[in-house]
Amino acid sequence: MSDSQEPSSPYSARWWQASALFLAVVLVTGAVVVFTSDDESQAPAAAGPTASASGSVSASPTGNGDCPKLATSTDIPRTAPTADWALVSTVAVPTSKDAGPAVVDGDVARCFAHSPTGALFAGAQIGTRYAFTKDWEKVVEKQTYGDGKQVLLDKRRAYEATAEPVAPVPGELGQFAGFQFVTYTPQTAVLQMVSRFEAGTMQVSTVTLKWDTGRGDWLYEIPSVTPPQKTVDTLDGYVVWGGL
Repeated sequence: MSDSQEPSSPYSARWWQASALFLAVVLVTGAVVVFTSDDESQAPAAAGPTASASGSVSASPTGNGDCPKLATSTDIPRTAPTADWALVSTVAVPTSKDAGPAVVDGDVARCFAHSPTGALFAGAQIGTRYAFTKDWEKVVEKQTYGDGKQVLLDKRRAYEATAEPVAPVPGELGQFAGFQFVTYTPQTAVLQMVSRFEAGTMQVSTVTLKWDTGRGDWLYEIPSVTPPQKTVDTLDGYVVWGGL
């Protein structure tokens, strides 16, 4: 989308407000599209999910970061992971003593397990927080990567320098409803995450994370173009998972 087509507010944009088609994680990607995309799309990584030996348990390395070790299964979750859910900017996000986040400092939730479940929790937490929290800028700087990262920082900083802050109200954002893994290696996780909106619409988005060995944590990708998105009528084929 060109600069001349940018909406007056990232919260009043068509992708966010009109028919409630996007979940919190989609909106993160959508924010980049609103500011930078030329309406191209890119496909998620091919092949099915893979992980290390099924049922094994290992400790997450800390690398050169300060994250505590989290003992986690390396299985790709086929059922809903146990989680405690708390609202962040009206979206219920998951936490777990095994999967993380082990450290929450203001709007930054970090230190996730080096595992498929840790990647899932990181995708839900980081995706929601960098789109909708007050200290979104710190979340973007510390916990994201990708070709769209700097453009998003520059455009949103410029917008917020003159615009009145706008926060989502209850019912406007989607709630997590399910997920499935597209691919998984210890270095990269690609997931499809589903959110359900008040009207019943469900939207699927593709989310990519990479493991940063130096920090010992997952980073969330901000692409320069939006990954494929779709609506679904049922959660068939997805693991049902959500807090609301």
